[in-house]
Amino acid sequence: MQPEVSFVLPVYNKENALRYFFASLLGQTGEIPFEVVFVDDVSTDGSLAILEEFSAKHDFVRVISNTVNAGPSIRLNQGAEAANGKYLALFDCDEILAPNALEMLLSLAKQHNADMVHGHCRKTTEPIDKVVAPPIEQDFRLGIHQNPLERVLGRGMVRMTWLVERDVFIVAGGCDETVFVQDESLPLRLSAHAKCLLDTDMVLTMVPDVGSHISQNTLQLNHDRFLVYLNFLEAHPELPHETRVKLYRKCVSALKKARRDGAPLPVIPLFARYVMGKIGFIDPNPLALKPYRNILRHLPNIRGIEKVNS
Repeated sequence: MQPEVSFVLPVYNKENALRYFFASLLGQTGEIPFEVVFVDDVSTDGSLAILEEFSAKHDFVRVISNTVNAGPSIRLNQGAEAANGKYLALFDCDEILAPNALEMLLSLAKQHNADMVHGHCRKTTEPIDKVVAPPIEQDFRLGIHQNPLERVLGRGMVRMTWLVERDVFIVAGGCDETVFVQDESLPLRLSAHAKCLLDTDMVLTMVPDVGSHISQNTLQLNHDRFLVYLNFLEAHPELPHETRVKLYRKCVSALKKARRDGAPLPVIPLFARYVMGKIGFIDPNPLALKPYRNILRHLPNIRGIEKVNS
């Protein structure tokens, strides 16, 4: 049977969480044909063996293995390219899904003819083997956005709690592969091609503390944010001036935070750009920001595609 939904799940060293996540995936309600595409990013623990065990037991599970650790942006694109579903369900596989998460997402997408549906997560201090995600009730808030880019440029939507149409993902080019982590680039790039975005406060996943995450490296996050918005600004000169100013401000805000966290960025021109961007009195030319890219690229402990491939 042709799957309606493809779960596309990059994996790197998730041995301690995979069985619990997969159990919550198998417990999804509704008669929805789906497949699961795990993309292992050269895990150094027992993750790949567990994934292969899932695949051996379930014919709707596929495992893609690799020989080079390249990061979640590339691996998510790799999985989406291999997927067969009309929709892609995109989650972090060290979380626990609400039992009706997929059913609720798909119902909303169809009801509103939406290309993108986003939900929320809730952190918990419970160990993962004790976490139970409650069913989603009907009293959630729903925002319907016919200008998805405008919504994404507002309050951040960086959690991996998405249902998106695969065709939109492919046309958008998926994640920005010059950036190691996909959190910022995925919604931004998709929103440039989507016609309708639904933003809900449904709690789709429970997030236990299962160890360190790349998100704890704030310099990495601000490097990625800056690069994502700079690349997008360069790629879309056709956007209205007001939208380009918003993108420019996102770049400068990321630089300001990077300097706060220790990046050796010049104070006076950066402060001037920040103030001018705040009042909207600035030419949002990406050329003026390119020198900062080289500074951030050479910071220690920053993962970037050029470093992965070097």
